[in-house]
Amino acid sequence: MTERSSWLDRLLGRHEQSHAKWDARRAERQARRETRRARRDERHARRHEQRRRHRQRHLLPHPARPSLTETLKETLHLLLDLPLGIATFTIVVTLVSTGLSTLVVLVGAPILVGTGIVVRWIANLERARFRWLLEAQNLQSATWPGEGEPFLQRLWTCTKDPTVWKEGLYELALLPWGIATFTITVVLWSIAIGATLFATYSWALSRSYPWYEVLGITVGGLVLLVVVQRIIHGIAMLTRALARGVLGVSARELTARVEHLSVSRAQTVDAATAERQRIERALHDGAQVRLTALAMELGRARERLDNDPEGARELLDSAHDEAKRALVELRDLARGIHPAILTDRGLDAALTALAARSPIPVEVVVDLPERPAPALEATAYYVAAEGITNVMRHAGATRARVAVTRDDGQLSVEVQDDGRGGARIAEAHGLVPTGLRGLADRVAGVDGELALSSPPGGPTILRAELPCGS
Repeated sequence: MTERSSWLDRLLGRHEQSHAKWDARRAERQARRETRRARRDERHARRHEQRRRHRQRHLLPHPARPSLTETLKETLHLLLDLPLGIATFTIVVTLVSTGLSTLVVLVGAPILVGTGIVVRWIANLERARFRWLLEAQNLQSATWPGEGEPFLQRLWTCTKDPTVWKEGLYELALLPWGIATFTITVVLWSIAIGATLFATYSWALSRSYPWYEVLGITVGGLVLLVVVQRIIHGIAMLTRALARGVLGVSARELTARVEHLSVSRAQTVDAATAERQRIERALHDGAQVRLTALAMELGRARERLDNDPEGARELLDSAHDEAKRALVELRDLARGIHPAILTDRGLDAALTALAARSPIPVEVVVDLPERPAPALEATAYYVAAEGITNVMRHAGATRARVAVTRDDGQLSVEVQDDGRGGARIAEAHGLVPTGLRGLADRVAGVDGELALSSPPGGPTILRAELPCGS
């Protein structure tokens, strides 16, 4: 019985082990199936999300209906294409043909140069028309390249400028384009307005129309008025897109702009470095020395406090005076960094306070409709402060004048004195510019320009132009 029981136990154990193995294999297969199913569902969800994003990316938004003012401005722009196209075509063809025909007698060369100037002038007028009527604010007036080059070299640079050639082609192509836009605009508006007002004059026509035909034509005219607005808007947007491609900023101008911004950024870093080192030097040579002397005086007073009270009192009085002098230097240093009155009360009050501390009479004129941006306001203040400082130190003047005005998106700061003249903006030497050189770098950091006129004998005029938008 014992052997039989052990044999049955071993058989049952093997049977249970076999079932356990089969259960483990079945669970493993089930886990693999679940994993494959989860991966498949994940792939399906990812593909569905990709298709949804693709549809959203290619789904065109419903264009907003143009307002009545926009439609009128677009209609006026399209109607002006024809007369302006006739004028520009006539002017360009006449000048080019005259210049080429007289080129052999050397008269044609200046005529062709003048043609390029006229082409640029007309193109800038066209850009202004697009900005005014079609809200194409990125079509800014183009400038002539080669600034700072000798006259003949700059003339050759302007002749090679591809923007001038594109402007000439645009002015020649404006005539056929103007014929098409003028015709389409006049025909569409004539049909729409005529059909809408058909009921008002149908009785005067030679043929009598029944009331349902009159009603149908009137309703069709009203529908056509809405459709015409969309069509006119589409043609105007096409015109603006073509103008952006032809009259937009050229690669040369973009390269020059990038180079100018790179130089401005470097000048801003140099100006910030100069300002930091000026503050460090002022702290080291001024306030730090006075605070060190103050600490020494207080230490000596503490040593004499028990044995020599009167001497300690004198040392405390001296330390008190030294503390007041250190406080004055720190206040002046803080005023040089950024005066509190400039933040609280604006440029007029800050310049008035600056002029009040000058030993010579300084007239302050500030004519601003509103406060400029803080960065421009601070730059304008530093221009005036540096100008007044130079007048006091070097000019030998008896009076000065500071004027701050705003005109055509430019904030102008002008400092004028009746001194000896002869001032100049030195070239940058080394890493840290100082004086007027540092001021020029600070102005260039906000994309402005600094000009100095100081003939021998005076007067000296320091003028900064800071762009502040319209």
